This record gives sequence, structure tokens and C-alpha cells, in this order.
Amino acid sequence: MVRKAIHAKPDKRDAILEAMLDLVVERGFHNAPMSLLARRSGASPGVIYHYFPSKDELIRAVYQRVAAIKHDVILEDYSDSVPAREAMLQLWLNTYRFYRKYRREARFLDQYLNSPFCSTAGKQESADGHPAMARIYRLFRPRRQGGILKDLPMEAIESLTLGLAVALAKARRSFSESTLREIAETVWTAIADE
Repeated sequence: MVRKAIHAKPDKRDAILEAMLDLVVERGFHNAPMSLLARRSGASPGVIYHYFPSKDELIRAVYQRVAAIKHDVILEDYSDSVPAREAMLQLWLNTYRFYRKYRREARFLDQYLNSPFCSTAGKQESADGHPAMARIYRLFRPRRQGGILKDLPMEAIESLTLGLAVALAKARRSFSESTLREIAETVWTAIADE
């Protein structure tokens, strides 16, 4: 007896989220009509509205999915038990990897975080939502605020650390693991108050 392979039907909700992610990256939020989303996702408008009562809720769902991917990648191999230096190096390298590997998701995040969909309070709330982030925020802030870093403005710390990792990941050329580690170690030397 020959058995036919059973192919699982792709989840409609996932197909809708993926199609909206692609549309926003390609066309922006305002130029991503539901009619085009229906064609791209293979879901009727009724099915789309069954899962997502509004376009705003759909966009927030895409954001939540992308943010979860970002957190998973950035926190890969991270441990609360490692010294702060090693934790920062791992987080820095993982940030580079996320922005290098997940370019589509990174473009969506750039648009979302600079849009009316995301208020300033929403940006902080989204970052604080992951349990491992509490220790990271406690450690990686200026000494005068109870952290372990030099007393520099937070904007400078962010630019020197993860901002640099993001900028390098978006560059045309890629960098070797040893070069990335050397850069991350240089960043640590520049910001750590040791």
C-alpha cells in the first residue's frame, strides 16, 4: 500500500501576518491596502477580519511577532550568570546577527518604531516585556543610575553599543566573527566603568 504524503495546510493567521510584514516593508503602512493583503495572503477579507478586527490590530500583531523574534535572537546563549562584560559581548554580537539575518523584520521595526503606531511609552513597554531584560537594564545603565557603565548620556551609550551593532549589520559588507568580537570588546572598554 502506498501512502500519500499529507501536507499540512498553512495556517491562515500566519499567512496573513507574513503577507502584511512583506507589504509594510515593501510599501509602508499606508500603502498596504487590505485588498492587496487578501491577494497576497490567500485569505479573504472576511477571514482577515476574523483574526484581526482592524488594520491597526493586525499591524500590532506583526510587531509582536517581529519583536519576539528579535528578543529570541538577541537573547540567544545569554545567561544571567555570566559576568557583565561577557553578557554585553553576547548581546552585542546577537544584535548584529539579528539585523544582519532578519533584514525584512528589521526594516519593519524601523518603520514601526518611527510611526504613530508606536508611542514613546510603547517603545519602552515593548522592550520591558521580556523577563531577561530587567537584569540587562539594571546592569547596562550609567553608574549614577546604579549601573556599571560610565556616566554618559543614555543616548550615547545606546549609540556606542547596540546602535553600532545595528549600523554595522546594515552595512553592505559583512564582518568576520573575530572582527565583530574585537569591535564588541572595544565598545565594552569604551563604556564600562571599571
